[in-house]
Amino acid sequence: MKLRELLERLNNLKQMPRTGWLLCNVSLTDVEDVAQHTFDVAAITLLLADELERTGTKLNRERALSMAVVHDWAEASIGDFPYTALKYLGPAGTKKRFEKRAFEDLLGRLPNKEKYLKLWQEYSEKHSPEAKLVHAADYLSMLVQAVKYRERGNRSKELDELWRTVHKDIKIYEKELPPVMALIRELDERYSALP
Repeated sequence: MKLRELLERLNNLKQMPRTGWLLCNVSLTDVEDVAQHTFDVAAITLLLADELERTGTKLNRERALSMAVVHDWAEASIGDFPYTALKYLGPAGTKKRFEKRAFEDLLGRLPNKEKYLKLWQEYSEKHSPEAKLVHAADYLSMLVQAVKYRERGNRSKELDELWRTVHKDIKIYEKELPPVMALIRELDERYSALP
């Protein structure tokens, strides 16, 4: 695949709604798209990296930011699978296999294909400090967006359920990434305070 073709395919992420929000009764006109989410994840990654480095945590900021940018590229080919769809995909790891094949196909013969695939793989495996940071940023992005939808009047039980699920999933990063714990507390207070 030529660079121009890849850019055109990635541009489709600007029109791809995050389906989990649709399932939370957010209207199609208000739902964030995958590209907006990716921007959020990259911005949160950058800001959390600053906080972590300020407190002495060592990490590779460039690798973390690169992971944040590529983490959802496969969705340009296969769409956005919401949390609720995962139980219908079959055995554990099925989604990851779909995404890997889509990611490889998306990159085609791009000269830096292996570099991007390695970043995506590292993100998927969640072992490195950078991958953990990006996963935490991904969850934080969802919590921030849920607060925004709540502020706009969404009181659906599906939004509350998504909040609880994401909140539970992000807990594993609280101890390793102390700024995450502080942000979760603030977001909890904000979400709970909204009528």
